[in-house]
Amino acid sequence: MSLSSSVIPVVVLVAVVGSVAVAQPRTPPVRERKARQFTLRAEEPPVLLPLHVAAHEVTTLTFDAPIVPDSVDRAALAPFFSRVGVYTDALVLKASVDLPSGTGPVITVRFAGPGAPSQVGFVLTTVDGEVDSQVEVFRLGRSAQDLGRELADLRARCAATEAGLATLRAQCSFSGLGGAVLTGAVTSKGVTVTYLSAGPTRIGMDVAGPHTLYRAGSTRALATLLINPVDGALWVPGFARVTPHLSEGRVLPAHESPLIMREKQLEPGARAVAVVEWQAPPETTPGTRFTLEVWDRSGERGVRWEQVAP
Repeated sequence: MSLSSSVIPVVVLVAVVGSVAVAQPRTPPVRERKARQFTLRAEEPPVLLPLHVAAHEVTTLTFDAPIVPDSVDRAALAPFFSRVGVYTDALVLKASVDLPSGTGPVITVRFAGPGAPSQVGFVLTTVDGEVDSQVEVFRLGRSAQDLGRELADLRARCAATEAGLATLRAQCSFSGLGGAVLTGAVTSKGVTVTYLSAGPTRIGMDVAGPHTLYRAGSTRALATLLINPVDGALWVPGFARVTPHLSEGRVLPAHESPLIMREKQLEPGARAVAVVEWQAPPETTPGTRFTLEVWDRSGERGVRWEQVAP
């Protein structure tokens, strides 16, 4: 009897320890999110391009030439991906499982219209240490003149952004209500609050009201809730553009400034408050209206309000 009583506790202990070991959760691997570019050349033979995906990670591909959405075989991707979004210029994938080498599908994306190459193929796989978060695919060759114009446009935009940053830097040293009084953002007349009744034009983004307009002295600020659609690509805040339209029909130069947000980016389905701040120019007369625009870093996706009263 003594032998039996000494054996049973040991067996139970081993079973308990074993059950605890099985219950230990597996730590997901840490992967660095990568941004990559592929340039397709008509004179080079077609090859399958490696695309690194991973479970529960979103991979966004953008194309500089229109593609044919129906050319992507969604049925082949369905067993491996919880989300497949195909658009005329982008492909958004969210893998549900890892794809070890040799097990992932091969997808073909066909370009719309004439030109070469006519299509591009990707082999999907999972690797340790990294995952492709953003992939840009360039098909259209750009001449030196095109690059020169693009560089000039970029320099002009950087100059406008830097001017807005200089204003914000000056304001940062006078934060809080006291700073607002010192800078003249808030005067003895206080702050008036109104709401825009008309909704904006949506360009790849959604918004939700109320769209609140604050007025204090010559300072104006519009606050709205930006929403990145669940089938959209990653959205990185860019800039706000304000264009005054005088009552006699004259249009004053547009003013660009950094978009004011807490978030550094919006994942698909995410939402966040964005604020556009500007100064009413001295030339403002009764009947002046503003066009307010909110854009991402590339200036391609955002929202626009027309005919906003100062």
